[in-house]
Amino acid sequence: MCGRFSFDIDYEEVKTRYPSHNITPMNSIFNFAPSMKLPVLTTNNVIDINWGLIPQWVKDKSFRPLINARSETLLEKPSFKNLVDSRRCIILSNGFYEWDTKSKSPYFIQPTKSNIMAFGGLFDIDNEGIYSFTIITTEANEKLSKIHHRMPLIIIEGDDENWLSESRYRDIEHLAKPLDNHQVKMKEISTLVNSTKNNNSEIQNKVNRLF
Repeated sequence: MCGRFSFDIDYEEVKTRYPSHNITPMNSIFNFAPSMKLPVLTTNNVIDINWGLIPQWVKDKSFRPLINARSETLLEKPSFKNLVDSRRCIILSNGFYEWDTKSKSPYFIQPTKSNIMAFGGLFDIDNEGIYSFTIITTEANEKLSKIHHRMPLIIIEGDDENWLSESRYRDIEHLAKPLDNHQVKMKEISTLVNSTKNNNSEIQNKVNRLF
């Protein structure tokens, strides 16, 4: 799954990669968590959206927001199947955090050749006009599977336009796959990341263990 990530991006690189989107500078958030709001790229716009999807049809105020959506079941789940064709989005980051399922140690996963890690997601608008998004996940690639069995869907440069297009999901479904091993790097980091109260680059420092 993807439950925490870093938003510390190079705006010059972002403007070059997404020239048709009006992206303005925003303060870095090193420990971005569910319920927080972030500028998200849709087909033609950049919209401030809360992390944690609440489908438009939900009436129950106790509904638990959906932070992730499994790529394998997007076309089956009521919360997602009506969004995959018309409400795809891209969530910008520079890497995400994952905790080893066995040791519980935190890791920071980053792209190897860019300062941008673009997550594929879906968004919706509730009856009160509030936007919310979810991050799509895939099976982990071989490198990440050493610590966890899932990873976010990462859209590589060149596929952004297709993902944000109004094409049917069936036509771009091949993009929903794990990122290749060589395109990500990972390092064990400080447990400071465990608390969202810690929001600075220090939480991304590599841990040097003595053996």
